[in-house]
Amino acid sequence: WYKEMFYFMCLTGVRVGELGGLKWEDVDFKNKCIYINRALSCEYHEGVKTIRLTTPKTHNSYRKIPFMGEAEEMFLSQKKKQEKIKRELGERYRGNGEFADLVFVTTMGSPVLRYHAEKECKKVVKAINDAEAFDSVREQRKPIIFEDVYPHAIRHTFCSRCFQLNMNPKVVQKLMGHQHYSTTIDIYTHVMQEDINNETCKLASAIISISQK
Repeated sequence: WYKEMFYFMCLTGVRVGELGGLKWEDVDFKNKCIYINRALSCEYHEGVKTIRLTTPKTHNSYRKIPFMGEAEEMFLSQKKKQEKIKRELGERYRGNGEFADLVFVTTMGSPVLRYHAEKECKKVVKAINDAEAFDSVREQRKPIIFEDVYPHAIRHTFCSRCFQLNMNPKVVQKLMGHQHYSTTIDIYTHVMQEDINNETCKLASAIISISQK
């Protein structure tokens, strides 16, 4: 059910709240882009849960993100799935009022909260590790455990991949909706350090190879 949602996260790097607050009116199929105009907030006050749509995290969070990769395909698939459950659930469909036009919803039409995204991440990781446990026994080796993944890790990965493709840091900052350039460049520095480590390992191997001849 959440395939399109995870594709969207991987292709845009949006925050979970921004994902939950995305409406169909924000998806511009004509110009092949989406607009981040709001976020979904879930707060508890004296034990009472309140879900509402709010302004994005910062002024820079208001942004336009072009369709990348399979984005348009995923949106069309999501719309088709959503229309199907609306027909099936009828009056039981929970998306109403200010939540009536949300793009990503649960199987009952409710807004997608951080809890839902984290729960689905854990389910994917468990499925991967269950399959790996079976394969490792069959192949008589130690299993390679896939560590827990949280929604924010997908956002961080999107940013890292942008830098690995040599995108301009200021463009990446715009796509990510970072308030401060330093936030973006910190991730850039992290990625660059990994590249430096990898490249120096190649050099070390080459030096050893030459010295052995």
